[in-house]
Amino acid sequence: MKNKIARIISQVGHPLLLILAFLIYFLFSIHNPEKAILTFLIILFLGILPLVFWNLIRTKKGLYSNFDVSIRSQRNSMYLFVLPSAFFVLLALWANGQPDAVLIGSAILIQLLCLAFVINFKSKVSLHVAITIFTAFGFWEINPWIAIGLWISSPLIAWSRWQLRRHEPMELIWGLLLGLICGIEILTFI
Repeated sequence: MKNKIARIISQVGHPLLLILAFLIYFLFSIHNPEKAILTFLIILFLGILPLVFWNLIRTKKGLYSNFDVSIRSQRNSMYLFVLPSAFFVLLALWANGQPDAVLIGSAILIQLLCLAFVINFKSKVSLHVAITIFTAFGFWEINPWIAIGLWISSPLIAWSRWQLRRHEPMELIWGLLLGLICGIEILTFI
């Protein structure tokens, strides 16, 4: 029963779902609907969907243990795929004339991923925890209630990752630290 609950929490708190939810809320709060949709589609088709397909294909081929790429040694190839994609998305957003908040937020997310990649050489980072904390900071200025809800739910997400044996306590702490550092940067620079 615990594993079933942990699996549901882990799926609801998946980094890609949190990023998508944040993007939709944020983009529609700063842009008119047409610009918000265009910006969302740029990010979706140049960044998120390629990563989804990459992870699905590599999982199906047995190169990844699961979609979340839970084995540390398998994560290097995911980071080497996602980082160039993220830079390409940032370039496309800049070319599209996005405001500084979008560009800076995207750059800080890339920084989070770069730091996770570097840490991955010695330890693994819980991206579930890091992205939960990071998006909570992102929501703070536009909807503090959602931010508070994410901060409150972050221990549950950490528990779910530990319960499913996807992370050790230190990996969860790395996720917390990265989320806090990059989240504080969001509040500082945007």
